[in-house]
Amino acid sequence: MNKKPHRILKRVLFVIAILLLLVIIAGASAIIWYQSNISAKYDVACSKEECTPRKFVVASGDSAQSIAERLESEGIIKSAFAFRIYLTLQASNKNLLPGDYMLTKSMSVEQIVQAMNNGIARPTVSVTLFPGETIRGAENVPGVRSRLIAAGFKEAEVDAALSKEYSHELLSTKPQGASLEGYLWADTYQFYADESVENIIVKLLDHTLKFVKDENLIAKFEQRGLTLHQGITLASVIQKESPASYDEKRHIAQVFESRLKQGIPLGSDAVVAFQADQINPGRNRNDMSYFNTIGCPWNSRRCQGLPPTPISMPNRDSLKAVTEPTDTDDLYFLADDQGNMYYAKTEAGHQQNIKAHCGEVCKIL
Repeated sequence: MNKKPHRILKRVLFVIAILLLLVIIAGASAIIWYQSNISAKYDVACSKEECTPRKFVVASGDSAQSIAERLESEGIIKSAFAFRIYLTLQASNKNLLPGDYMLTKSMSVEQIVQAMNNGIARPTVSVTLFPGETIRGAENVPGVRSRLIAAGFKEAEVDAALSKEYSHELLSTKPQGASLEGYLWADTYQFYADESVENIIVKLLDHTLKFVKDENLIAKFEQRGLTLHQGITLASVIQKESPASYDEKRHIAQVFESRLKQGIPLGSDAVVAFQADQINPGRNRNDMSYFNTIGCPWNSRRCQGLPPTPISMPNRDSLKAVTEPTDTDDLYFLADDQGNMYYAKTEAGHQQNIKAHCGEVCKIL
């Protein structure tokens, strides 16, 4: 009996089996690749800066290919090719409607296509927080709380989110029970109108942490003998006491650092005023009696050391000024009514500056 045809058949079947296996592997790999590339670039709960909503405009006449390529080039999706495959499989090519869409890298291809098929972007609100503002604000003085409520977020949710204890890297040296004062980043944001306030707070913390890491502030604060919490606290006082000039902020940082090292009270009226606002947000702004009624650790005219918490949202310059104080040995400063700064090394010199330059609304250290 001739066994040669039998052997040939076995070989043919073996080759066919190998080819089928390769086809199955290729098919499975293609499916895995496709599923991966239509998923979101980041987790749905992403709170990184990369996940901040950004406007994406679909104009009338834009092709599915051009939309896909722009989405990929702007880093919103992983693959334009996978996006087009999804459109083909879902027969959605002709249903991408013109409009301005707020998209994030935490949205999947399916979510993006659904938004464009409906032609209605997820509603967003704009919130601007300014350096020097506080969380609670005061009467007729906006703060983070009032700005979020004004944007449409529910008061109870805002209060709960602002009082929550967060396990966030930025807060590693914040004393237990201390507020988030000073840790939220001042900027203009676009938030989803239905976004949780807790998620918003995490985003604000993420923005501050990014700057802290970009500038290596933790190590630089430690070189000045400060923890991250103390560095932010000192920067917040500088923010409230200083004009816009970075050089002036550095000079004020030097005065405060020298006072801290020599055990001299900071003498910052802004610290006392902050605590007065916490006690009575509706206080008479012309009533200075709180300088006598507020005690330690908040009365910086009498108490040594930094206040227990930051007193405002410091900006970039105020934070950097803490790490780069001017090389002088001044112990006093004041600002005249026009914001001009005057420094002195001694109490006598400071008194001369007061006599020569201090008007009705000047700030005295």
